[in-house]
Amino acid sequence: MNTAGEQDGTSGATTSTSLRTWLRSWRYFFVLLGLTLAVGLFYVEENWRGHRAWLNYQRELQIRGEPAEASSVIPPPVPEDKNFAATPLLAPLFQFIPGSQHWSDTNALTRAQGFAPWYDAAARVLKTEKTAHSNSWVLSRTDLAAWQAAFLAATNKDSKEYFAAEVRSTSIQEVAEGVLAGLSETDPVLEELRANSHRPFSRFDLRYGEANPAAIVLPHLASLKHICQILQLRASAELALGKMDQAYEDIHLIFFITDATRDEPILISHLVRMTEFRMALQPLTEGMERWSEPQLRAFQQRLQRFDFVGDLKRTLAAERVLLGCGVIEYLRRSPKEFSALAGGGGGLPDVIWTAVPGGWFDFEKVNYCRLFDQYPTPCPAQDSRRISPTSTAAADARVADFVAKNAFVSFIRHRTFSKLIMPSLTGALAKTAFAQTGAQAAATACALERFRLAKGDFAESLDALRPGYMERPPSDIIDGQPLRYKRNGKTSYVLYSIGWNMIDDGGIIAAGKSEGEEQKNGDWVWRNE
Repeated sequence: MNTAGEQDGTSGATTSTSLRTWLRSWRYFFVLLGLTLAVGLFYVEENWRGHRAWLNYQRELQIRGEPAEASSVIPPPVPEDKNFAATPLLAPLFQFIPGSQHWSDTNALTRAQGFAPWYDAAARVLKTEKTAHSNSWVLSRTDLAAWQAAFLAATNKDSKEYFAAEVRSTSIQEVAEGVLAGLSETDPVLEELRANSHRPFSRFDLRYGEANPAAIVLPHLASLKHICQILQLRASAELALGKMDQAYEDIHLIFFITDATRDEPILISHLVRMTEFRMALQPLTEGMERWSEPQLRAFQQRLQRFDFVGDLKRTLAAERVLLGCGVIEYLRRSPKEFSALAGGGGGLPDVIWTAVPGGWFDFEKVNYCRLFDQYPTPCPAQDSRRISPTSTAAADARVADFVAKNAFVSFIRHRTFSKLIMPSLTGALAKTAFAQTGAQAAATACALERFRLAKGDFAESLDALRPGYMERPPSDIIDGQPLRYKRNGKTSYVLYSIGWNMIDDGGIIAAGKSEGEEQKNGDWVWRNE
């Protein structure tokens, strides 16, 4: 009996020990199973919440009448024979080897950007970019003598100063003829563009289908800007020779090129357009007192059609869904590319982006897009539009606070991409306000000149232009008041906006040390010289 009891006790102890051993060995499995279920639930929940948040935001955009999908902002194809961008000079810029952005014709970029070697050499000698910053849209009259000296110095061993002394002793007509001779190498290209500027459409064949929208190449922007620089100088030389019709046509060609990229849903295209537009204003003002009444009326009507503020609103709506959300979607599919985007990983390793649930990227898109909503949107009525520096500064502060976190906190709060790829909207708003005011001021200047031609004197006030010369004098886009206008005797006037600092400085022209600085300091002044 004892032996059996002992045996029964031993057997029970053994069974109990085995059960405890089995449970200990399986508890890791249950722990792992629990963790797996928790992670799975987290992924399911995060994906559901993120997807729902993004769908809700897209519905908000649709209710506001704004694009919610990248496909809705891509310009539709146009017939090639009606497309300005399909001209022989420009079309090869977007003829790529299938499946790539490598040119089929490797000389395409060289031809489009290098058709004016003599002009380019003279521009390097002159280095005009160092003197092109002012709170006026136009500078002092173009120094054609300096350009002629630069043309000569670019092809000779003697210095620019040597030729400058020589050129100064010649008449302005001879100097202008010399500049036009230097530009004659560009005549075939410019005439090709002019002939094709009558085409009703302009759509450059950008590779909108690129997996990474940030990698879309834009070779046409530099080429078009270069063309406008040449046209600006040529128009000034033509004016010096009294070739008013030729100068008139060149200025209108600049206007046309300015709008050739208007439909592109990319912010940089909008910014380049405004630079091109400003180039037309220099020869336009140099021709004042010599333009005919029909030419002035045509200039005025064309200037009044520019709507840079409306264009910016449309461009920013496209920028966030095509570029911003497109980049986030690209990183969702290719998370290992994050380091390349962030210039070293942004403080977080690529493996983190490989592991996060898809809904994480949806939250990132929502937060990125909502930053655009922080900035004031101009009202639909063009004559009532305002761009408020005060509201813009307040938006800047909110955005800065939103992204001013370390990498880990930004990641946890789905703000990493907001911090990395958000464009500078304040700069875009200030440049747009400056360009729109320039169009308004130039149109008003044309009306004032038409008034002078008819009456023999400039108007006492802008209200005197109504109704025969302007339907309604423009309002200052900054404060909504009429543009400031002061007559200086019978031969000149000052026309200006109070500018980004919202202070009336009396219309004094000042220079800035860098491009863009002049747009944030002092008044914005239309020269009348």
